[in-house]
Amino acid sequence: MEQTLKLILDKLDNMDQEIKRHGGLLHQLIETVAATNVKISETNQRIDGLENKVDTVIEDVKEIKNSMATKHDLEYFDQMISEHPRQIYKLKNN
Repeated sequence: MEQTLKLILDKLDNMDQEIKRHGGLLHQLIETVAATNVKISETNQRIDGLENKVDTVIEDVKEIKNSMATKHDLEYFDQMISEHPRQIYKLKNN
């Protein structure tokens, strides 16, 4: 009976050591997850900053597109600029 009790105590001791080992591993896992959460949070902040910059650039491009001269505008100005010297020449020579 004494030998059976010793076996039981040995098994309980082994289980206790195993539980402590698992507890340590679990603690390491919790620390790793916490560090990962911090990194994810920092990354999300950077992404938010980039999204804001991209939104600003998009708005700037829209504003530029709305205010810039079109191909048609440039063709019209080119035609008017070349036509005026001809008209002046005709007026001077008549």
